[in-house]
Amino acid sequence: SSTDSKQAKKSYLRLPTFYNEQGTTRPFYLFPLFLLINIITMADRAIIPGASQEFLAFLGGASDSPAVVKNNPDAGLGILQAAFMIGYTLAIILSGHYVHKIKWKPLVFFGLCVWWLGVLGSGNAKQYNSFYVLLFSRMATGWSEAAFQVVAPPLIQDRAGKRAGFWLSIFLMGLPLGLSVGYIYGSHMATSELWGWDWAYYWMCIGSFPLLVVFAFVRDVTNGGVLSGGVVDVELEGDGSVTAVVIDGERDEVDEEDERERSTSLTTATTTLEPLLPPLDNNSNSAADATSKHHHQKSADKKDKFTILSEVKTCLNSKILVTLSLGQAAIFGVVTALGTFGGAFILALQLFDDEKVAATWFGITAALAGVIGTPLGGSLVDKILARYGAGDNDNDGGASSSGLRGEGIDDSLRHPIIASILPRMNALVAAAMLFIFPTLAMQDAAFFLFFLFVGWTLLFATQTGISICAMLSVKNAHRPNALAFISIAGHLLGDVPLPIILGLIKDHLAPGCKVGEDGSFSKPEECASQEKGVRATLAIAYVWVLWALVFFELARRLSRIEIGKRRSDEINSLLLQEEDSNGASANGEKNNSSFRYYHSKFQPTPQQSGRSLA
Repeated sequence: SSTDSKQAKKSYLRLPTFYNEQGTTRPFYLFPLFLLINIITMADRAIIPGASQEFLAFLGGASDSPAVVKNNPDAGLGILQAAFMIGYTLAIILSGHYVHKIKWKPLVFFGLCVWWLGVLGSGNAKQYNSFYVLLFSRMATGWSEAAFQVVAPPLIQDRAGKRAGFWLSIFLMGLPLGLSVGYIYGSHMATSELWGWDWAYYWMCIGSFPLLVVFAFVRDVTNGGVLSGGVVDVELEGDGSVTAVVIDGERDEVDEEDERERSTSLTTATTTLEPLLPPLDNNSNSAADATSKHHHQKSADKKDKFTILSEVKTCLNSKILVTLSLGQAAIFGVVTALGTFGGAFILALQLFDDEKVAATWFGITAALAGVIGTPLGGSLVDKILARYGAGDNDNDGGASSSGLRGEGIDDSLRHPIIASILPRMNALVAAAMLFIFPTLAMQDAAFFLFFLFVGWTLLFATQTGISICAMLSVKNAHRPNALAFISIAGHLLGDVPLPIILGLIKDHLAPGCKVGEDGSFSKPEECASQEKGVRATLAIAYVWVLWALVFFELARRLSRIEIGKRRSDEINSLLLQEEDSNGASANGEKNNSSFRYYHSKFQPTPQQSGRSLA
């Protein structure tokens, strides 16, 4: 018995295999890999802001810097950040498009390899003393990072089962954590007498290379390796073996070794039945007709082609997605602006005497808020999703609760879930502002940072819910496009213009608190007397977050409108089926199975029945 107990203990402690029975990488390994990649790509973004003074000196002295950059290095720093955003914006549009046409693994792996080369080129720019090498390297990192950002959230939503919200929050936690780590890492490496900012990139290349190697071994045979909702079909031999996967009209051969692993999941993926179809009955003509129409519709759907124009139109036509994007942009913009000027703000408020100490504590506060807030938000979303039965059958990397296609949430539940999540998100934003606004009157650094920490924690807790709502605001196949849309809107309307605007406002209301080239205030004596101007700038930033409350509430109301439309359509359809059923019964035909099957899908729960009787 002692031997059996030891063997049982060893079996319990044994890690699961990298692949499941179907040959797909388990979420146990895939999701943490996503998190590490997200952290390191976000850290890469923050190296330049963390070492801004050293990069300003490089831009002013690079051999091929244009005259405008040599004379105004601040403009050159802005150009570098703009180059990254241009590459990121273009790439996220194209990645959201091509994810419908090719398998997600090679798309992401290629992007990560280009990102790695871009990071290497960023370090080489110092060796070549070249502004343009740095410029195009930063553009390459933005271009390739986008492929990963549109694939990971939908994949986590499909494969995480009941813990989809939690795992998505863990993934999103990589953003504040990576940015904070990158800021501190870049600052210390750039000021190091031994290394320098070029080695900040070289060490990042060395540290990230094992992640690329591990990712090369990732495999996904679910749905033919295409994200849920993609246009996928298979070609079969007479014996039922899979010979090729057809993705959006493009044929991909399947060899004999892979065929054994893929055939089961692929054949099942092409025969998923709609939930409201009546059961097949040889004596029911209506059931046969419904099934025939269903397969005809599936054939028509497979002929649909995704184009960039149609994808953009789909996003713009989703009023819920547009309003969510505007609300998210308000939060993104203010959080980024405070991250950019936070150290200078609390130094101007005379909460700290040393700039490095101020920036360090401010960065730690932001990082802890992100690490704690995002998982809390994910757990809240999981409780909401559980009420709707999303992810009832946990999976092990192969299929979710609705079959091997991995579509974890039924289409009819999209708007009810949005309408349930958004009030909670608005409550979190409102609670956050109750903690953030009092910091305008605080004179003690500890109280200021504590209240800011609580407020930021609540704001970061909204990110998982907003991401889920964005993906639910469109059909499954367009989730990558929705993520691309909300990301672009957040950058173009939030974290790109708002830091510039708030910086100009601060310089106007507190001109003595302008930061000089040496990193200190240009007129420290005047800055001390202009504290009200700094607090007024903070007040403007805080008020701007209130736009999120407005747009999130508008999105909630739009989702309620969509729920009303769907219920109206269902009632009309039900009445028509009942009419046909009664007509068939009058003719002595037993042809009402469709109505009975449909009605059985909407049996009220005991709780609902009790409320109705009451």
